[in-house]
Amino acid sequence: MRRFLALLVAVCIGVWLAAPAMSQQFVPRAVEFAQAIAQDRGEARAGGWRSEVIRAPRRFDLVGLTWSDRERATARIRVRDGSSGDWSPWAQMAGEHGGGGGAEPVWAGGADAFQLRMTRHPRNLRAHFVNATGSATALDRGLTAVRRAANGAYVALAGAPAIAQDGSGAPPIVPRAAWGADQCPPRTAPSYGTVQAGFVHHTVNANNYGPEDSAAIVLAICRYHRNSNGWRDIGYNFLVDRFGQVFEGRAGGIEEAVAGAQAQGYNGVSTGVANIGTFSGAGASSYAVQATAQLLAWKLSLHGAPVEGRVTVLSAGGPTNRYRAGTPVTLQRISGHRDGDRTSCPGDALYGQLAEIRRQAAELAPDLPPGPAPGTAVTLDPADPTLDYPQPAQLSGRVTGAGGVPIAGAPVSIQLATTRGFLTRLRAVSAADGTWSAALGTQYTRTLRAAARLPDGGLVSSDPVVVGVAPRIGAQTAAKRVAVRRTFTVRSTIRPRRAALVLVVARRGSDGTFHTVARLPMRARAGTARVTVRLLRPALHRLRVQSLEDERNDAGRSRDLLVRAVRARR
Repeated sequence: MRRFLALLVAVCIGVWLAAPAMSQQFVPRAVEFAQAIAQDRGEARAGGWRSEVIRAPRRFDLVGLTWSDRERATARIRVRDGSSGDWSPWAQMAGEHGGGGGAEPVWAGGADAFQLRMTRHPRNLRAHFVNATGSATALDRGLTAVRRAANGAYVALAGAPAIAQDGSGAPPIVPRAAWGADQCPPRTAPSYGTVQAGFVHHTVNANNYGPEDSAAIVLAICRYHRNSNGWRDIGYNFLVDRFGQVFEGRAGGIEEAVAGAQAQGYNGVSTGVANIGTFSGAGASSYAVQATAQLLAWKLSLHGAPVEGRVTVLSAGGPTNRYRAGTPVTLQRISGHRDGDRTSCPGDALYGQLAEIRRQAAELAPDLPPGPAPGTAVTLDPADPTLDYPQPAQLSGRVTGAGGVPIAGAPVSIQLATTRGFLTRLRAVSAADGTWSAALGTQYTRTLRAAARLPDGGLVSSDPVVVGVAPRIGAQTAAKRVAVRRTFTVRSTIRPRRAALVLVVARRGSDGTFHTVARLPMRARAGTARVTVRLLRPALHRLRVQSLEDERNDAGRSRDLLVRAVRARR
């Protein structure tokens, strides 16, 4: 057996010596598996449901929860160390970014069993596991020991490659290849936006991991985000461990404004830095604080944003967002995740350290170059900020240079705000007097901005504006005069197609005014809906189909239908 292991180590060393230089981080292969958790594997208790001790199919390093309904449930978990048999303290599992339907993953580090405490047992509750340290099975553990030995021998012979500093002020950043990102390839090409602010997060896992575990933690989070959450890649742009190591997160280039999945509603205007650990009670280490400050000082400055002060951005909405789509939100340039979304992230202790992170970042940030000359601007003015579908948005503006002098021939991009940042939808060119115009057809409420390229190659952007779109709703009924309690049908159409409508029934009182007596939900299919109505008292009734204002459209309504209810003849 010893001869076999020695031979295997020698072969591994030979392979690694023949390969290009790699990081000293040891990254084994990641495996994933899942387990259904039935309600009868626990019992109802005061305040919710508690599971029995559940043994996982294999040892796991990371575990998260999903369920089929979208109602929120709060979950706490403890895990059992697969080697020592010791139990971890109970840990709060953060709510899923999508706002219900799951709980974000928790690092367990070689656990073999777990136990849950939840406010309720959701439908189709499942635990999703990732093992990224090569400890899933006995065979995995043996092969991992060999690979670790071979990796150590390689580093001793060839030396651990250093990550070059480029003099830009960027901290050393562990690239994706060094934490095993080849095992977590992005589903699609990256999307880009702007970087006007930085959000600080925590990953919710034990704080007692070693430096050799950090790469595996990043890999496990990526696999969970991509395969269990269904995201295109790991959500965070960067991750920082408690030893001050900085890891490249989402693919697309560390110097680019890559839109992540880290702060719902703000991904197109920010970068996200996750601190590996849980910081609700204990704060991040001084190494992590310093690394986070240096990273954000470099990243924000790279994109022309200061690290101090505040910035106002428009929320893109979302279930976990604190603000509706289109709402101007003022944030610190370096903010906590909870400042924009409904979450406790990054934990009370780390949130309290943000002032120190800002202070250190301000000391490290370079002086920004001067901005555009006074008067240099592009404007965006909608002729009507509230449209009735299918009315197009008539847009216009003006491009000016220093001192407000009009610029002719400037390319202008009309851009839409998306979760992936501002994307160009239309293009125009400024006229001799600097003005431009364009017509944009849109089915939904949009946040727009104009961006103009100046003769010197510089780029200026307008303030974002919101153009609302109310759907077109039709309503009809054959009934004009009906007997009390006799049913009749109201039909409705809606464009663009939507899922939900409501029929508002109002009865005219003795004072001549109409008072709402019923609100009947209608479910649209392929843009049409119907509902059965029964009027209970003799009177003139007004029927109106309405849609509610939401993130996609302004509120809309049909024309009024008048139906008189009369007493039935005997």
